[in-house]
Amino acid sequence: MILNLSRKEIKKQSKIRETLIENLKVSIAIKPLQYLFQSKSEITLDELSLLPEGTIGNDVFKMLNSHHLKIIPKFEEHDMKHIILGYSMSSIDEVRMQAYLFGNGNYSISCILFLTSGILFPEHWNTFYQDYKKGKNAISISSLVLKKCQTELTKDLKAIYCKK
Repeated sequence: MILNLSRKEIKKQSKIRETLIENLKVSIAIKPLQYLFQSKSEITLDELSLLPEGTIGNDVFKMLNSHHLKIIPKFEEHDMKHIILGYSMSSIDEVRMQAYLFGNGNYSISCILFLTSGILFPEHWNTFYQDYKKGKNAISISSLVLKKCQTELTKDLKAIYCKK
């Protein structure tokens, strides 16, 4: 049976899938990790908030603060990559970034799990593939550590890791 859906209906279904993934991400991953690792990070939001404007540390603070999130130990670098690579924290952009990182050599379980959620968004498969190819052709971003580069200018990091 072929479904004849209008653009409006397709967009509505996509929004429902995005909301589902977003809720799962927050309730199954982010909130439990924040609870488990309370105040065990090497770096705090307060420290990041004091860094100068335009630094990656201050930009990570702003992003997390705007989403009412705390730092999750071992995920600081993930948050930093959102900013450097230019991916928002939406469900689709999360999958896009995971496609990029997979192409860039990140074969971790969390990367693969989030990437596989992309199966729910066939209308974005081509975009995910393009992001994968970008990551494959880019300089490795895996060695960046927020604690070590928190005072670096975000624009400089973007210039290094986001060459077109």
